[in-house]
Amino acid sequence: MKILFEWADKKLIMDASKAEEIINLINRSAEEVYEHKTNWRTKEETHHVYAVSAGDLGVQSIQVLTDDLYALGKLRGKPED
Repeated sequence: MKILFEWADKKLIMDASKAEEIINLINRSAEEVYEHKTNWRTKEETHHVYAVSAGDLGVQSIQVLTDDLYALGKLRGKPED
């Protein structure tokens, strides 16, 4: 069984224990949140930095990739555009 971990609009394949390490590291290490907002009416831009709360980290998005789907994808290789 493999895990699909989304990063920079790519789904990376990794061992479940490695994905867990990354998620735990982010949860332990995040110090503050940065947000850039633009008011669509006035076009005014604001920048915000504030302390991290449990809700800011939200639910991590990972998916399980079955051995069968992994093998099928491995056979197909990189798609040609």
